[in-house]
Amino acid sequence: MKDTYDSIVAGSGPSGAAAAKKLTDGGFKTLVLEKKKLPRYKMCSGIIFKKSQEITEQHFGTIPDSVYAKPNILKGVRFWRNDENYSDWPFSKNSEGAPNIWRSEYDYWLVSNSGADIMDCCEFKGFELEDDVIIVHYFDSLKNKMLRAKCRYLIGAEGCKSSIRAMLAPEFERNVKWFIAYQNYYEGQSRLDPDFYHGFLDQKYGEVYAWFSVKDGLQVFGTSVRKGGKIFPFLKEYQGMLEKVHGLSLKKPVRKVSCLGNNMCTTGNFYLGKGNILLAGEAAGFLNAFGEGISCALSSGLSAAEAICAGSNSGNDVISIYHELTKKERRQTSVSWKMGAKIAGRDLMPL
Repeated sequence: MKDTYDSIVAGSGPSGAAAAKKLTDGGFKTLVLEKKKLPRYKMCSGIIFKKSQEITEQHFGTIPDSVYAKPNILKGVRFWRNDENYSDWPFSKNSEGAPNIWRSEYDYWLVSNSGADIMDCCEFKGFELEDDVIIVHYFDSLKNKMLRAKCRYLIGAEGCKSSIRAMLAPEFERNVKWFIAYQNYYEGQSRLDPDFYHGFLDQKYGEVYAWFSVKDGLQVFGTSVRKGGKIFPFLKEYQGMLEKVHGLSLKKPVRKVSCLGNNMCTTGNFYLGKGNILLAGEAAGFLNAFGEGISCALSSGLSAAEAICAGSNSGNDVISIYHELTKKERRQTSVSWKMGAKIAGRDLMPL
């Protein structure tokens, strides 16, 4: 493995994979660092919206069957205003619906087809600058030692809790507010329609919102609260309602997971990077209402790479180019949360 690259991407999710694909297609020798073993689990609804489908097909090709969960296609989102009344929001006017995928397999397929060098089990630990060279430090858990690589451009695609963002802008980081999401996977059954992704908007089930879906027969449900809040009373109330009203019957637990999110997206408080270091996806603040992040991750990853390609050729400031390229995506992200709040009839992220 070479230790000198044109560009290094920290994180192998959709934003990192899209950036790596665009960069390698542009002739940049690119390395992707992933701290977990690939394919790695990612807590996500796993819905590929139309925008994500179009970007995926344009840059990576047709999504393979191995990535899909059953049911393969979801008709739309069913928002429950209370325990028994709902409204349906179809994913497409022609009723084709949206692919229901496992993020672990989808993400791995994307990055494997990026053309970049990939090193998993390698966690980004920091960087230093020497003139126009960025020296990246990372820990290889398989070799159990610190290593380093050099590059001209660095993209942080590590997710919402970005260590690169914290290093670049510690004061910005101190003002970020956080929420925690918790999700269960159980063998079992319920009367809820498996062809829909279900969102429960009553705040007695979660301070942000609660959700339910089916993947390969597993009953997937979870909720979210502000960081520091007590999530399990909400989860108990929510699970009890699902059992009483919707016939949820649980058998063997398969997985219980949690993750962090923040309010950068809802406040329009994006952070795109500094100098030759760019952030993409949730690391930059891109996350749409109700947690849909694949489409803006792909889009922002492509824009970050395009800014690097353009800046390298012209000698112009890549951050300025990136700001311009993401103007529409940032606006759409902010608008999505306003629309989400209108659907829910309340602030979706009262942090």
